[in-house]
Amino acid sequence: MPTKLTPQKIPASFFEPRQDTVMAWLGMAGLLVNARGTILMIDPLITLINKDGEKRSEHGYVLKVPFLPLESGEVPRVDAVLHTHAEDDHFGRMTTELFEQRLAPRYLGPPPVLQRLREMGVPEKRMTAAFDFGKHSIGNIQIEISPAMHDHHREHPWKRGDCCGFVLRTPDGAIWHPGDTRMIWELLQFKDVDVLLWDSAYMVSTHLGPDGSAGLARSCGAKVMVAYHYGTYEAPRGGTPMYDGWRRALESDPEDSLPFAKDCPGRFVVLQPGEPLRLPVT
Repeated sequence: MPTKLTPQKIPASFFEPRQDTVMAWLGMAGLLVNARGTILMIDPLITLINKDGEKRSEHGYVLKVPFLPLESGEVPRVDAVLHTHAEDDHFGRMTTELFEQRLAPRYLGPPPVLQRLREMGVPEKRMTAAFDFGKHSIGNIQIEISPAMHDHHREHPWKRGDCCGFVLRTPDGAIWHPGDTRMIWELLQFKDVDVLLWDSAYMVSTHLGPDGSAGLARSCGAKVMVAYHYGTYEAPRGGTPMYDGWRRALESDPEDSLPFAKDCPGRFVVLQPGEPLRLPVT
């Protein structure tokens, strides 16, 4: 039976100062982190619209969950928003517009993301370009940029530098969000990771998938692997290989990852959207 997601709302108290680090999966590729008071979000797509009498994501995708654990209007503060790339299931214009109206965060992302932000009028002083292996500091978090290779463009589909991942090194441990990428040798250079977001996109050549995620988990020494990139939206339908791959990426199930995770040194975890995971992990 496919994994059934039961989201839980993220309370306002999540954003308060604290003496440890806590993270929560927002659904799809979204991540929320509070590292001793520093708030970061990665790939938040958390604005809903009403269409045909039902709530959908801002890009029109039908929800597979009854609600999102956090919506953009409920975010009381955020120090920075990080985007792995500008694809529709990772970047939301409406979410960004609402953040700009209320919160004015910093942004970190590859050049195509910054171009989208620039077109929306985000000031240059709050944007920083993410380049492979770059290092950045935001509050209590040291950020390392991990390379990515993902064919989400029709022209030059395997162009490097237009997508990335993020290793968040907090005082309580490191969290790695690899973004959308196939396995590339550069990823094996990242070590000492406590929590790895495990790409559940099964049998999709443009994603790590369970096999690639298992390889990363063994290489980086992850103590906990958290399934993500699944189960939040209905996939768009189409008759091309691109749509077929997209559908499989969105409709994968973490149960398919279990055979790959069993030989990894860490434990494989299926979090519900909004369910907190605290660091340090044991």
